[in-house]
Amino acid sequence: MPAMIYNRSKILILGFLFLIGIGAQAQQADAENCNLCHGLALLGISGPENSIRSFEVTAESYSHSTHRNVICRDCHTDINQFPHPETVQKVDCSKACHITKPFALTGYSHIEQSEAHLISAHGWNPDYSDEKNEAKPDCKYCHNNEFRNVIEDDALSTSTKHCVRCHEGAGLAGVILHVNSHSGHRTASASIKVVDLCSSCHANESRMNQFDVNLSQVAGFERHFHGKALKKGLDEVANCMDCHRNHLNLPADDPNSSIHANNIQQTCSANGYCHDDATATFAVSAIHSEPTTENNPIVFFTEWGFILLTAGTMALLFAHILLDFGRWGIDAWMRRKKR
Repeated sequence: MPAMIYNRSKILILGFLFLIGIGAQAQQADAENCNLCHGLALLGISGPENSIRSFEVTAESYSHSTHRNVICRDCHTDINQFPHPETVQKVDCSKACHITKPFALTGYSHIEQSEAHLISAHGWNPDYSDEKNEAKPDCKYCHNNEFRNVIEDDALSTSTKHCVRCHEGAGLAGVILHVNSHSGHRTASASIKVVDLCSSCHANESRMNQFDVNLSQVAGFERHFHGKALKKGLDEVANCMDCHRNHLNLPADDPNSSIHANNIQQTCSANGYCHDDATATFAVSAIHSEPTTENNPIVFFTEWGFILLTAGTMALLFAHILLDFGRWGIDAWMRRKKR
């Protein structure tokens, strides 16, 4: 009996320690317990014209995001009291933050990405109205999307655990987790999500009309090789960000743009899964354009020639079948009549 009591007590102790461990992990993920309120469903305040500003942050989305190990007030630096003030500052993604660069004593910052975005086609233009500038995508518009979340992959998780076994607590551990969380995104499904993200703006007529952007870009991509290959499930196919860059997205007429006439050959051959031996002639081929009689008459008439040829051939084939069937029916009827 004493031995049995001892075993039960040991089980209870182990169970209690297990619960403490779970609680410690949860506390580490949300050290200041912000999710106690922000985890509430439909948490928000009403705004002008019956709009709702949501403050809900689900535990699942937070724990699977790239910033899952970041304390909320590392970014929301002006939040220093509870209840929070009615007006709070917008998070500045370019500020120096929580992580120390590996093998360096400087704080990590998104300043390079922020400066690139600022001068890009998506950045703030002083010549535009506030309404027009706000129609452009900011950091959260892209980084809140699913393909940017931490992926669940057994092989990557095993590799990460192996590295963190020695580097735990050091800056390198955070980098290993960050890199591994994105290294598995070269898949057709992830690239399709990138295209869908870009298309959410570039296929939106009301939004693109503000900037005089050609709406045929999305349809042109989908009808060419890259778009068709992604739909077929090929993994190593270029998506929008491979050619146009993530942050330094510049117009084609800008000499620094990755899609400028002087740089497009280098862009096509930049990645191992793309066209390593891309020539200048290959690089100038159309990727987005819908062929018309004005911009590409040869392709336009060739395409319609094949369509008419195929349709005409099929029409003659069906006509022959119908005539043959009719002749067979008439012959059968005549033989029956002679009897």
